[in-house]
Amino acid sequence: MKSKFIPICLIVLFMAGMFSLPAWNNLRAQTNAFCKKTGNYIEVVKLKENVIIVKLGSDVITAIATRKGIVVIDAGISNSLTSNYRSIIEKEFKRNDFAYLINTHSHPDHTGGNQMFSDAIIIGHENCAIEMSEYWKDREKVKSDWIKTINQYTQNLDTLNTYSRDYKELMCQKIRYESAYNDLANGFCITPPTLTFNDSLTIEMGDAKLNLYFFGRAHSGSDIIIHIPELKILMTGDLFSRYGRLSMADSEKRDTERWLKVVKWIENRWTNIDLIIGGHGQIMHKEDIQAFNKNIRKYADK
Repeated sequence: MKSKFIPICLIVLFMAGMFSLPAWNNLRAQTNAFCKKTGNYIEVVKLKENVIIVKLGSDVITAIATRKGIVVIDAGISNSLTSNYRSIIEKEFKRNDFAYLINTHSHPDHTGGNQMFSDAIIIGHENCAIEMSEYWKDREKVKSDWIKTINQYTQNLDTLNTYSRDYKELMCQKIRYESAYNDLANGFCITPPTLTFNDSLTIEMGDAKLNLYFFGRAHSGSDIIIHIPELKILMTGDLFSRYGRLSMADSEKRDTERWLKVVKWIENRWTNIDLIIGGHGQIMHKEDIQAFNKNIRKYADK
């Protein structure tokens, strides 16, 4: 498993002729500033020859090259960041045949960059589009919340050593939210899944099969897991982190029966799971999923 940092600039999405000269110069200045800020923070993690993670801090997408096209899992928070990620994926795999984008759930840090893969089929649970619509119903509130978040990160950064690990992590967070905020003034369009399912869905990609399964109401109302038996990979979105720590939203409407059904579903595929990938790039192993299954059973009994 190799990791590397790649200085890379934002791809300019529109031809120069579409802008007046002042507008074009302004866009170029914004792009240069963006490139300088993000260049040393984007990281590529190679898990297998045909599986990579592209990330900026906790902004993460996973790409899998298959015989029938590239499958991307989640799209990050920002169009501008995700356009970079897409360019990196094309360079790594030396191809650009994006077949599917799969959203593990509806939260904006997983669906905000969907627009950058609108040429592919976007897949999510049927609740995903509903939740996305609800979240974006009041854009001014979203903008206000993001400004508060950016300001808080700015204040915290002022207290840290610029060469420390904490500084880097907070800077990545600030960049994420600044990028997403700027997108709202630069053509951002809500891009929900174009193919949805209720219970489960299987995608055949020639040399790999992706099994999608709805987990139930948990971290969100649209959480799914993705199992790829040929690669022995299980993708879990934001359901849990290392050591099986649950990431459940408190709710009176618990899908207890569904959770237990999915835990059993995972355990029935135990021999075809070696690697677990969390929604923010956490690389986990069987011990973590065992702890998660155990915690789910305890949580369901409450």
